[in-house]
Amino acid sequence: MKRYFFFAFYSAIIFMTGTSLLFAKNAPGDLQLPLGTMTLKAPAHFQTEKSPVNFSHSAHFKFSCIACHHEWDQHSPVQGCTSSGCHEKLKPSPPSGKPSQSKKIISLTGAYHRACRGCHRSQLEEIKNQGLSDQKATPRTTGPIACEECHPATPVTVKHSLDSLSIPMGTMTLAPPDGREAERSSVEFPHGIHFDQACQTCHHKWDGSSPVQNCTTSGCHDQLEAAEKTRNINDPKNIQYFMAAYHKVCIGCHRDLDKQEKMLVKSGKIKAGTPPMKNGPTHCNKCHQ
Repeated sequence: MKRYFFFAFYSAIIFMTGTSLLFAKNAPGDLQLPLGTMTLKAPAHFQTEKSPVNFSHSAHFKFSCIACHHEWDQHSPVQGCTSSGCHEKLKPSPPSGKPSQSKKIISLTGAYHRACRGCHRSQLEEIKNQGLSDQKATPRTTGPIACEECHPATPVTVKHSLDSLSIPMGTMTLAPPDGREAERSSVEFPHGIHFDQACQTCHHKWDGSSPVQNCTTSGCHDQLEAAEKTRNINDPKNIQYFMAAYHKVCIGCHRDLDKQEKMLVKSGKIKAGTPPMKNGPTHCNKCHQ
């Protein structure tokens, strides 16, 4: 696997085309996000019984990066799954007699099956819970589960695309668009730490392959003034108002995280403040400093 092999998500807020709305700042270096389909196969020194898997990387941008790259620190280059200390063994080792609390490194085969098939099964279960049958779930709204669907008897050769998107890793400054005077200071937005969210969480109209458009692109949130001078971010009249859009997605998400933490504390699953959750600011002066 290559160094940047399967960067899934991700990211949370990617601004590729620009107006005065934002600019990257103190970026430690962009990460190249591969598009298209890639072939997943074991390293050459492994003898495998089944054919390689054609994996649609772009189709998985609706999931968080760390859903697959679970040990990625969200700023270093993404390592291949077979990197030293990760899933470098093709198949599980025999029982070693080590204490059960010792860290168990999952084999490459087990890691792929757990991540891929496990996710596909969870999605299928959700579909069933919504009252839909397996047949009504086709054409698939989830990925394959059966062996031959991933490992066909007659492998299909896929032409790899060299296309990629450059993902900003550092901090961005969010400012009002041209034509609107700022009432508060600009917002310093740490793009890199939002890679635990899916791209479409914020870029809800992104197709997973085209350059990501600015939020104030014509036809999106390009309204410079609130409708009828109301600042209600939930008012349908303000759906295209740029400030309402930012506040709704950012503050809304941060408040949801607060609620999740309180529910976990109340249920006794975690203690207040330990471990700290990545809850973002919800007050004006915390964002506009």
